[in-house]
Amino acid sequence: MLSLLVPLSSRIVPAVWGLCFATAVFAETSLSGRVYDPQNRVVADATVKLSAANRSFSAAAHADASGVYLFQNLASGSYQIVASAPGFAATTGTVALVADQARIVNLQFEKLQTLSQSIVITAEVEEPSVDLRNSEVFSRTLFTRDDQVFQQLNAGINAGQHEGGGKSLEIRRFGFNLDHGGVNGGLKVLVDDVQQNQGSQGHGQGYLGSLKALSPELIQEVDIINGPFSAEYGDFSGLGVVHIRQRESLPDQFMARLEGGNFDTGRGFLGFSPAAQTVDSYAAYEGSYTDGPFVSPGRYRRDNINANYTKALNDSEKLGFRFLFGRNDFYSSGQIPLDLVDAGKLPRFGFIDPSDGGRAKLGTVSTYYSKTFNNGDALKLDGFVGRSLFEFHLLPKRSDPRRCLSAARFAPAGRRQSAIRPSA
Repeated sequence: MLSLLVPLSSRIVPAVWGLCFATAVFAETSLSGRVYDPQNRVVADATVKLSAANRSFSAAAHADASGVYLFQNLASGSYQIVASAPGFAATTGTVALVADQARIVNLQFEKLQTLSQSIVITAEVEEPSVDLRNSEVFSRTLFTRDDQVFQQLNAGINAGQHEGGGKSLEIRRFGFNLDHGGVNGGLKVLVDDVQQNQGSQGHGQGYLGSLKALSPELIQEVDIINGPFSAEYGDFSGLGVVHIRQRESLPDQFMARLEGGNFDTGRGFLGFSPAAQTVDSYAAYEGSYTDGPFVSPGRYRRDNINANYTKALNDSEKLGFRFLFGRNDFYSSGQIPLDLVDAGKLPRFGFIDPSDGGRAKLGTVSTYYSKTFNNGDALKLDGFVGRSLFEFHLLPKRSDPRRCLSAARFAPAGRRQSAIRPSA
């Protein structure tokens, strides 16, 4: 680092300063001066160190508010002088003192101090949050439709039905319309590690129609995975994953549940879980029916048969088999014209064609093997075969007189009309 020592003769010094140090009243060897920054402004509280290596001498002084430093009672000879101050690079130089003389040397910093700061940036993989729901939330709820399974999760999932309840759920999450489960990122649903979203379906990618074979009484727990897309789950998991795990056995050997309500609504559940020492198993049936509030009855009928057999091979290995079958028939008021409802020609729960409806049949047979190792690691293998059949009733031809298109055929508000089935 270069130093800059400015003698008094090269700088204009006030008269008072000159008189103070030029008057040799005392026979004394001294060194004084001012400390300046690179812009020729005085630097207060700078530290000035003076040393003479050949005499093992060192001394330090601090500049006052005017930047003035002073050393007194010095011996003659050559000295090294170093000035330092916060924010400036130290400046060094040499000065020779003559006995009984007052020497004035002004010091000037040439550079600002080089400042360095280390910033450590660490990044971690964003881990999705996981919410857990146990069987209690399903055991205490009266169910009539499969969309209620998602509503009870209370996880920002808005699930609804249309077309009489026979088609797949309509899913919305975090403000995104996912259609039947696979649009805008999708919501992936697994039941015992078996994907429920149909990868290719004529009515929409990610179609969740297979959930209709699920009985809520058989649910053991549900993991709700929120967070960024994960390759672990693949397609349809952009807005989360819902992993439903079913029981391997029922809490009681016999289980029955009956429900009833308005609009000819009824539901029954029967389950049998035999007691065995090394086997967990059950067989269950669920049947439900409802007409809904519609003028043309919805006639939504659902029948589910579920079974499980899990054999403990030893303390760390299990082998299991599952069977799920479901069928449902439905009729629907369809999507009715809003302008006719506003004009009073069609009630809110009216219909255009009473034959609008459909039928669905679906089933899954799966097997699984699990092994837990001594270090806590686990291995699980799953395999399944599934089939889903979906039939949607086509409307009769436009010229067919059985088609209810005339406004005169619209069922008036407040009156319920029996279903009209077109003959073969």
